[in-house]
Amino acid sequence: MNLVSFRLFQRLFTMSQWMILLFFASQFTAQQQVLPPLSREEKLLFDEAKRRAWHGEYAKSNESYEKLLKKRPDFPEASLRMAANFYSLGKYVESETLFQQVIEKNPDYDAEMYFSLAMVQADLKKFGAAADNYEKFACIEKNKPEKVKKALERKEIFRFRQSAVLNPVPYAPKNLGSAINTSYHEYSPWLSLDGSTLIFTRNEGQEDFYISRKDSLGFREAQPVFELNTASDEGTFSLSADGRMLVYTACNRKDLLGSCDLFYSVLYNGRWTASTNMGISVNSSAWESQPSLSADGNSMIFSSRRLGTRGGADLFYTFRDSTRAWVTPVNLGENINTAGDEESPFLHPDGHTLYFRSNGWPGMGGHDVFISRRNDSTGVWSKPVNLGYPINTEGSEGGFLVSLDGKTAYIATDVNPLNGTKAGQLDIYSFTLYLEARPVPTSFIQGIVKDGNTQNTLSANVRLVSLRDQNTVYRLTAFSDGTFFLPVPSGNSYACMTDFPGYTFQTRHIDVQSETGSGKKFELDILLYPIPQTAEEQDQLTNDKIVLENVFFNLNSAILTPESELEIHQLFTLLRKQPELHIIITGHTDNSGDESINLPLSLARAKAVADALLKKGITPGRITTEGKGSSVPVDTNDSSEGRKKNRRTEFSLYLPKTSGR
Repeated sequence: MNLVSFRLFQRLFTMSQWMILLFFASQFTAQQQVLPPLSREEKLLFDEAKRRAWHGEYAKSNESYEKLLKKRPDFPEASLRMAANFYSLGKYVESETLFQQVIEKNPDYDAEMYFSLAMVQADLKKFGAAADNYEKFACIEKNKPEKVKKALERKEIFRFRQSAVLNPVPYAPKNLGSAINTSYHEYSPWLSLDGSTLIFTRNEGQEDFYISRKDSLGFREAQPVFELNTASDEGTFSLSADGRMLVYTACNRKDLLGSCDLFYSVLYNGRWTASTNMGISVNSSAWESQPSLSADGNSMIFSSRRLGTRGGADLFYTFRDSTRAWVTPVNLGENINTAGDEESPFLHPDGHTLYFRSNGWPGMGGHDVFISRRNDSTGVWSKPVNLGYPINTEGSEGGFLVSLDGKTAYIATDVNPLNGTKAGQLDIYSFTLYLEARPVPTSFIQGIVKDGNTQNTLSANVRLVSLRDQNTVYRLTAFSDGTFFLPVPSGNSYACMTDFPGYTFQTRHIDVQSETGSGKKFELDILLYPIPQTAEEQDQLTNDKIVLENVFFNLNSAILTPESELEIHQLFTLLRKQPELHIIITGHTDNSGDESINLPLSLARAKAVADALLKKGITPGRITTEGKGSSVPVDTNDSSEGRKKNRRTEFSLYLPKTSGR
């Protein structure tokens, strides 16, 4: 006998007015067992029970099924429908028990039983059992490949949830308090490099920016950013590390290319410029949102629903070319993006640790936060790793960021971490991030560039270059007041290179190979000196000797190390562009050892730099070398740090008196 096929739909309405449409097995049809037909009275009871369920009268429907089962206890479909009604009534334990009873008596009745039981067990948070039953369904079902695929995907999700709950990660969140959080939604936090300023989005019917500054008592009461807030929405945003370039999401405006676009504003002379659409090079006719700028403001990751996504919203990457124009964004690829939504990226100032939220990778439910790391050699992002339970919950986590030193994380969530209940609104929390999920601990440079003669500030070009591989990590232009900020990831040594047209360059050595000093601020006062254009002008200018801080030698020798190539090439470039300039290279040592050794060593080191320039093509007559031994210290020789400063190679430039322009 062919039993009547059925579909059961459950409609639930939440306080947030989202409609969730759930359904159990699409059909239970006898496969192995042949049952006698229902009598007329039994069929009437069966039809009555189905009709009541269809109208949402699940309790009355079950009363009819109970009457039917007293007459026909061998009728499994009635029991299965009854189990479905229990689920719709929120009686998950009763639903699970009834499904299990039918399966125990009729294990081959229909594969759909296992799929439905798995759904019930998932809501009971019996994640391992749910995964087992999704797997059983996939093994038994032969005619529904799409549903089998769905079952296998869910099996992986619940295997993850089972493992995550059994292996929770450290998590002790603290609400940022009433100075930040209100009865409205607060999300999308941004933290300054020194941790003293928090900017976030608050939605009080419309989205606006708020700012809070930290003192000894904590974050003070947040205030609206009046210069940027408008009558429209100012949504998720990102700031460059120096806090002077802002990119944010705007919707419901006349100058949009799509439903939501990315706009930017720059802090100039203490005021934010009028917001400007980033244009067709970045925005499309679709939805662009949730930007994350790199620390130097020269690259950006954002979420978009444009053509070319793998499903819903994907993460895209763009950067500014040599003309400072943004290039066409590219999809971050299958290592990051799924058929679901990838949103809310946060690129840490270390430059290669990315946090984002997704509902496409296995997670705890809703949107979970994930971490991916970029391989420095290949540029490829690693497969994302879920940050784990209880950071991620059945709610929607996002708006995630991590402090410069990697120790403190901030998250926006609608779940109260203290009791696991829905909070009714998004609040921002802070917590100590466990070690495995931290980015590279990072320090930062706070610098200012001035003219060495006039003390006027210079909007100089600044580069942070890795001495390990000679690659530029960050590149920016100092502001009109000469200031700049740059993050410095630990585990490496860097050259901070500064230059300005018409001036000598200067480089500083930044050593953060040890992570113990992460979060440290390097304050750099950099003086650049004008290059004289005539011998007469030269007499009027100060032209102090410039230390080549990134020229290194093997111990007690004049053999240059490979790391020295970066600064020597910079010096060569300067001399090539200024063919009338001559250079004096001077070597110095500390007072360790005998001066009879130190003096020739200092001269040999100066000659080693000169030889490197000669090999690159500088004319010999333009270079003079000298060694001073330990006779001209710039610091004490009573400490290792002082002796290190005294061991140096310097240069100064001049125009011969016979030369002029």
